[in-house]
Amino acid sequence: MTERYLRKTAKEIFWLSILGIPYLIWMYSIGIELNKKIPKNRRLNRFLFIGLSIYPIVYTCIIFPLFITKTLNINSIMTCHIGAMLCVFLLMILTTITIIRFEQSEKLKKSNGIKVFFMLWYFIFGVWYLQPKLNEYIKRIK
Repeated sequence: MTERYLRKTAKEIFWLSILGIPYLIWMYSIGIELNKKIPKNRRLNRFLFIGLSIYPIVYTCIIFPLFITKTLNINSIMTCHIGAMLCVFLLMILTTITIIRFEQSEKLKKSNGIKVFFMLWYFIFGVWYLQPKLNEYIKRIK
């Protein structure tokens, strides 16, 4: 299996990296929608969610392809890459905080913050746990 990926072209690997963009949009959507229902004094900054979501998407679409095509070297993109990773990590933390605050404001059964964070981090498994809960929460908002 690994040999198959080693034989792929740069363009094919780039298309695989695009799979991370729906994940960022999913976390952004969770944060924005649940943040609307939290009392104003406990809300997180909306522009923070926007910035933390957009930077990794821009990095993935602009800087990463330049690296794959060998236009840029690893030394020149390392700070951008670390910044994108930091943005994703902070977005996971803020999304977790938003879910916990929403549950507190609606007086729902509180989730364990660490559990929610790791469900966001390992979203391939976490989506099966979180998304049904989130669907119920969105119904409460409307």
